[in-house]
Amino acid sequence: MMKDSSQRPAQITADDRAWFLTHPEAVVRFRPIRAYELESLKMHGIRPPEFRPSWCKSSAAVEQFAVIDLTRLLQSSRTDIPGKETIRIRIATPKTRGKSVKLALQNELIEAICQELLILVEQEAISSPVAREHERKTLVA
Repeated sequence: MMKDSSQRPAQITADDRAWFLTHPEAVVRFRPIRAYELESLKMHGIRPPEFRPSWCKSSAAVEQFAVIDLTRLLQSSRTDIPGKETIRIRIATPKTRGKSVKLALQNELIEAICQELLILVEQEAISSPVAREHERKTLVA
């Protein structure tokens, strides 16, 4: 176990990176939450993002992280370029047991992330200067 807490986040990131490199087809990794991962968040009064699938109670304890590689999720092809940087997010989820339950959680989580990303893209498209200019020209014509 590492004693220097400043190295812990770097080690976690390296562990996640190594896992995804050895699992080139994976988009989601489920792993236990390490207590020290939450230290800096707690110091700032922040809780990690949480996701509970539709079949879980809202009070279900979150005991694992789903690490999602957004780069892989958004690519049409699963081919990775060695050394290419990716974007990963961690979302706390209830602990799952069994492949079918884990797969169901993964699918529901991916669907929720995709819906959120679509909403963001639509909001950005609506609020972009190009969209506003197009709307103004349409109204004037």
